[in-house]
Amino acid sequence: MAEQVKVFKNVIDQVVPVTATDVVLHTTSSTQRAVLRDLDCINLGAGVTLDLDGRTMNTGTSLGNLERTKSLIMDVSSTLKLKFPARASTAFKGMFFSGGAEGINSIYVESAADVLKPTVTSITNAANVADAGSAGFVHEHSTTGVITFYRIKDGMVFVHNEDGTLNNSFDWTISIAAAKYAMCSDGTYMYCVKSATLIGRRHIETGVDSDFTVTGASMVTVADNQGSYMVHHNGKLYSKNSGGNTNVSTCTISTGVVTLKTDNKFNVGSYSDGATVVTNTSNVSFLIEQGGSGWYYWNLSTDALIYLANGTNTSTEYGNGACEVAAGIALIFGEQNDRATIIDTNFSTPTWSTFVFPNNPYALHQTVGQFSNRFTIAGGVVNIPARSYSAYVAGIDITED
Repeated sequence: MAEQVKVFKNVIDQVVPVTATDVVLHTTSSTQRAVLRDLDCINLGAGVTLDLDGRTMNTGTSLGNLERTKSLIMDVSSTLKLKFPARASTAFKGMFFSGGAEGINSIYVESAADVLKPTVTSITNAANVADAGSAGFVHEHSTTGVITFYRIKDGMVFVHNEDGTLNNSFDWTISIAAAKYAMCSDGTYMYCVKSATLIGRRHIETGVDSDFTVTGASMVTVADNQGSYMVHHNGKLYSKNSGGNTNVSTCTISTGVVTLKTDNKFNVGSYSDGATVVTNTSNVSFLIEQGGSGWYYWNLSTDALIYLANGTNTSTEYGNGACEVAAGIALIFGEQNDRATIIDTNFSTPTWSTFVFPNNPYALHQTVGQFSNRFTIAGGVVNIPARSYSAYVAGIDITED
């Protein structure tokens, strides 16, 4: 019986959805066998496997690469394919900015189940006070979906691409001392408190300023050393001066009206690690602040304010180290022992846990004190685009006549 031998080469460049997907790389007929000599795939995403007739032959790396270094024989009526696992349509992306040796890190968390298993990648790996910040946020472009990270340091706003490089297309310098240390975003605009009666506002994508004056109570400005926070939620801006302060101002953006809430439970100690708003899976939103002496969670619907004495002993700290890492879960970085505190509001009583050197999964350096006392996190849950990958398969087909 004669055989026909033919060299083949398949190059596949395509986009696959976030649902579980199989992509066929090569098939053989009932009279055909094949010997694969080269197989190289890139940008697959984590967890992708190479499958031959139901048997896993290789598993891709965490970086999304898969290479077959040995020849692979395919029998008659066989199918070789890539199996893409389902992945969430959203995930946490963040960038940690510190003035210490921890430097700048990118952070990725696939889902709530992975909060203690983040993917942390070093970008600078060097101590440089210029890399620090006192507040930050992540922005997803309304048209392109491109992710960028914003941080403010001493009144200058810096924008970083996902690879950590500076994006020089944005420049916002805030020369007013009261506005140098805090900012926030509603996804369209970025805000700062310029004075007790003036809110700074800039459109993130157009760069157009539209500052507005406020009425009613005075808007609280945020301090540098011992500073607390400025955060946004549902059309309102919340600001607090310092960790030990007991006043929080709330500005309704649509009206410019400011109200002041005073409560001793807002006092979390002299220094604040940071604050953020989280919305749990029951669609209940809380403003959470962690400090050296304790923390509180404030139900923004019912106005109920609960204080708990789980402190982090933080001291001499500049910056807001908090963000929402998954629905209802706050991630809060702290200066003391290079820590990360996790607060989960998806329970009737929120859970609190803190992780310090050398057991902080969000820290890369295994020497205490590498955060320094100036740092911030820019991050949040964003949409994850469909996966674009490239695959190359080459070998020999052998067909029986």
